[in-house]
Amino acid sequence: MTTRNTKTIVEKIFPARLKEERSLRGLSQGELAELAGLDRKTINRIENEHYSPSLESFISLCHALNLEPNVMLAN
Repeated sequence: MTTRNTKTIVEKIFPARLKEERSLRGLSQGELAELAGLDRKTINRIENEHYSPSLESFISLCHALNLEPNVMLAN
């Protein structure tokens, strides 16, 4: 059994970018969750790196923030 020592780009970059973009827009986690059709707890878990979003959730969050997915993953 192998352990995974490296995080994927989504696990490393997306949580911080999500929080940054949400804050820039003056949105609470609850407001963003409503726009994206997700639960507020999901937003919290993603931003705190406790949960990696599904592709569907990732795309929903990008659309809710009116950003292209590649922008959300750019360094």
